[in-house]
Amino acid sequence: MNDDLSEWHAKRRRERVAAFQAKRPAHLRHKGDLHRDIAEWGSRLFDNTAGNLILFGPTGVAKTWSSWEVMERALKVGYSGGILMLSQAEWQEIVGPPADRERLADMRTADVLALDDLGSFRINDWTRELLLAVIDDRWAHARPTIITSNLDDLDEKLGDRITSRLAHNATVVVLEGEDLRGAG
Repeated sequence: MNDDLSEWHAKRRRERVAAFQAKRPAHLRHKGDLHRDIAEWGSRLFDNTAGNLILFGPTGVAKTWSSWEVMERALKVGYSGGILMLSQAEWQEIVGPPADRERLADMRTADVLALDDLGSFRINDWTRELLLAVIDDRWAHARPTIITSNLDDLDEKLGDRITSRLAHNATVVVLEGEDLRGAG
């Protein structure tokens, strides 16, 4: 009976990994080295001590790849939480008037939420209010959020209240290097 349960868990894990891999953007499916601090953050998901993960750096240094990679690796070793990975275009679609309240609720309650390229698009008062509600709820319930950004300073774009909540107990990693997409 124990073997059946182990087999069931292994099958479920393989299915979750396959579903996640199918959602992963095609250009982000390659193998690579994950920054040590990012990998360590991923291992803390299992004991609920991960906090937020904030990845800064110029265009093309694998911030987005790293966010997908750390979550795929966590799934492969048994992470069972719900993961919501949102690109810039998806986030804009959710907050664009009229706001998609159902998807905003999903953003608040996902076990891990990833917001890619945060701050790279126009953030007005409407967007800031919706984002604050999401980030505040996630902060209050200690749900990890992954942020990738090209900006050096999110305060100016997002405001103090949002960045304070994001920075609380966060792992901040600055990735450097040349634009990998331009390398062919």
